[in-house]
Amino acid sequence: MPKFSKLLHAVRQGERPMVLIASLPANDPELVQACLEGGADVIKVHLNLQHRASANKIGTLAEERSALQKILELAKDVPCGIVPAASPAAVNADELAELIEMGFDFLSLYLRDAPVGVLPPVTKMDRMLALSSEDPLEMAASLDGLEMQVLEASIMQKESYGQPLTYRDLAQYRQLRQSTHLPLVIPSQHAFAPAALADLAAIGAEAVMLGTIVAGTTPQSWRATFNAFRQEADRLFAISQG
Repeated sequence: MPKFSKLLHAVRQGERPMVLIASLPANDPELVQACLEGGADVIKVHLNLQHRASANKIGTLAEERSALQKILELAKDVPCGIVPAASPAAVNADELAELIEMGFDFLSLYLRDAPVGVLPPVTKMDRMLALSSEDPLEMAASLDGLEMQVLEASIMQKESYGQPLTYRDLAQYRQLRQSTHLPLVIPSQHAFAPAALADLAAIGAEAVMLGTIVAGTTPQSWRATFNAFRQEADRLFAISQG
């Protein structure tokens, strides 16, 4: 089982705190170092797209390779995932094979952007696939029968990015949790503080994925954000252990 899946299943078994994923707005080794120092469990990077939350343009594998190699070296045993493209036509099987060789642990794509017959075997690379705001929540009930390991609940409208997390959001996430046995990752499309971790854990999320909306734009802000979330996740876990 890849490292990413092992972490998430350990949360489900009550063996570790909620997993903290850093979703980076740029392939910047300095940001990665800050996240790791703050206590991130997982790193996620991107290729071939304009990052939604930050509007940063992220280049091709050829353009980003050097930075990605530095990131993988910094991460060491910390699982690293990658979004390879922002459309199904742009997902390239040869490029994915190279990403596996580089050491990436999992693939991250919207379900709508994941072309059938192109993705690497799940024995070589985990698949974290995301529902979008365009997908009905009921679709989650069909996902256990697909070859994917993790569900990302990326279901908020782009126009609402950065608004506070609400109980309506929790109810939607809970509906997803009740519909699938897949590990559930909640991204910070709507803003939440460490104090929200208890509620997100209570609805059954195994991980939160923190990005620009909550972590800001500087290494200092990313380090501080992950440090705060790390402390709260560890505190909640200690309480759960009695």
